[in-house]
Amino acid sequence: MTNEYQGREPVFNVPPATMYMVAAIIGVHLLLTITTPETLNWVYSNFSFRPAIVSVLLEQRSLSGFLHIFITLNSHMFLHNDWSHMVLNAGMLLAFGTMTERRFGAIRFLILYFLSGWFGAFVEYLIAEPNVNITLYGASGAVFGAMGATMIVLLPRYRLRGVVTLIAVLLGINLVIGATPLGTLLVGPGVGIAWVAHLVGFAVGLVIAVIYSRKRVSSS
Repeated sequence: MTNEYQGREPVFNVPPATMYMVAAIIGVHLLLTITTPETLNWVYSNFSFRPAIVSVLLEQRSLSGFLHIFITLNSHMFLHNDWSHMVLNAGMLLAFGTMTERRFGAIRFLILYFLSGWFGAFVEYLIAEPNVNITLYGASGAVFGAMGATMIVLLPRYRLRGVVTLIAVLLGINLVIGATPLGTLLVGPGVGIAWVAHLVGFAVGLVIAVIYSRKRVSSS
């Protein structure tokens, strides 16, 4: 008896690191939707990336302060404003993370992913107005890093002109949504889109992917 499905690709062929990152993002959001308002406020107060708090901790220069900064550089990427915010980031991570991880492997993908998120958050800290209580959360900076890396992955197929056009379109949409009143219409009043973190994450992911690609060429 033969199996007619033998040799076919699975429907959900997501590499492991991307799959686990998406699962973690969804899992954290699910847990936060069923917790108490007090716990929810505590989580966002202590695990979001807050430039004003970072400034104070860098001035005090204590081990616990540096540890807090390191933790929030990572933890803010698992917190999201609402379901639409979470689903958008998880969906983009499935698409761009899958292509990036397949090309460069799980370890290199994770390094690229987290560095993109870290740099995006830190640049938001550098440009934030002093003493303004900004709360940064969401995986967008890291996801945009995977998006930037995907441009390098697609380069052999679409050539330089096609990739540059795609980059212009993606970053143009990011600027229109993030730096205009359209963003407020999408996310609601009192919530902003960290479009600078998106741009930085995209650039970091693209640069790291170029470095990875050169290493592959030189070692082959």
